[in-house]
Amino acid sequence: MADQTAPDILARLLDIQPDEAQRLLDRFAGGMTAELLDRSRLSVDGLGSFSVVHEQPVRESGTDGTRYLPPRNRVEFTPRAKGSGDTASIASARLDMESSEARRFAQALATTFGKLLANAGGFELRGFGSFTTVSGKFQLQPDSSLEALLNSAYEGLKTIVIPDRSDGAPESKAHEGSALLKPVALTLAVLLLLVGGWFLSRNVPSGSPEVVSASVSSTVVPVVEEKVEAPVQVEPPESDSLLLRKGRYTVIAATFSSKSGAMQERQRLAALGHRTWFWEVTSDGRRYYRLALGDFATRSAALDSMKSMPKGLPKHSYIQQAYKNFVLYGEQEL
Repeated sequence: MADQTAPDILARLLDIQPDEAQRLLDRFAGGMTAELLDRSRLSVDGLGSFSVVHEQPVRESGTDGTRYLPPRNRVEFTPRAKGSGDTASIASARLDMESSEARRFAQALATTFGKLLANAGGFELRGFGSFTTVSGKFQLQPDSSLEALLNSAYEGLKTIVIPDRSDGAPESKAHEGSALLKPVALTLAVLLLLVGGWFLSRNVPSGSPEVVSASVSSTVVPVVEEKVEAPVQVEPPESDSLLLRKGRYTVIAATFSSKSGAMQERQRLAALGHRTWFWEVTSDGRRYYRLALGDFATRSAALDSMKSMPKGLPKHSYIQQAYKNFVLYGEQEL
């Protein structure tokens, strides 16, 4: 029959010429492609739904060796003869049809697909794919141009075939080469150890004060300890500041944007038995005042101190480590 092709059926339903119907089908196929590229899915009335599925790289083993297949995107088609889809919206957005015209086109196109399916006829949406009837359902063969567009990001990636290694001479040479490399690697390792030991032996005499103090008699140790610990002690009464050295920890009771607010909180904490220092910090050009409690060598020591401190600390108190040396001030030097 003359009206069994998709353009003929659509032309009769829309009362247009077959060549105009073919142009409509071509434009709609382009709209489907654009929709799929933009949204990775679409549904067509009377035909089914389409979605883009990503496949990861695949490794296959065969008689000729190992094949590595590159990643790719493919179109997955789920036939559905009944139910509404995106035909009208695609026609309106992609083909510049008025709403009423788009609805009429969608209905005519769904009827066209239904007649083709009933007559076991196939059709082509040029640039998108070809449809054939298999067991009463449509089956899609995507167009090569559509697949190229979907996989443009993987353009140039080819299948790689790595032949299996034979048991002949090349393998024996590889074993022979690896056997020769073992003593060489061992020799290099010994040389590196010797050189490293030589550098270490030269550097030890001029090492840190801690290493030197280890070889001094026990009568000198108290003097060294006094020099090391002096900076972390509270200064004499004329100065109530505290040096928080790099790497050490303190407890931040609260932070204020005004000095007066920090002073009031300090007085409240002092009444509860807490001794605090002011830690001035600057952020984005603004000055803030932290209330710090104590100087601790480790985070766990600071945490243990928080647990044993008198009650009344703000709930948002936290432990802060100094990334450099900081001077924490008392009320007299703030």
